[in-house]
Amino acid sequence: MMITNNFCLSVALALLAQTKTALGFYVPGVAPLTFKKGEDVPLKVNALTSTRTQVPRDYYRLPFCQPDGGPKMASENLGEFLTGNKIQSSPYVLNMLTEAYCTKLCQVTLDKMQAAKLRLHIKYGYH
Repeated sequence: MMITNNFCLSVALALLAQTKTALGFYVPGVAPLTFKKGEDVPLKVNALTSTRTQVPRDYYRLPFCQPDGGPKMASENLGEFLTGNKIQSSPYVLNMLTEAYCTKLCQVTLDKMQAAKLRLHIKYGYH
């Protein structure tokens, strides 16, 4: 029995020694993107989740700034859809390697009902 275990271990180590290492990796369904300096970098939003509840909420259910023409679904692959991610477009503007400081996106005035809804989502730890 001891000889068989040693033999199996020797074979496994010999096979392991023949393997090659790789310098990169690939996540199926996610292609790498490159951007030039100043080029627009799309920023997308996902559903809000909470550590206190199991119910995800749509990002735009709360009074956040919306893109012109309304948010559009922006899922990149089937996996995002199947896992329940709700990737949507956003109005935020980012440019590669360009510094920007405190740019006003929009201004929203909340009525009492919207303020209470926002307060409740903060209370339940949505992020």
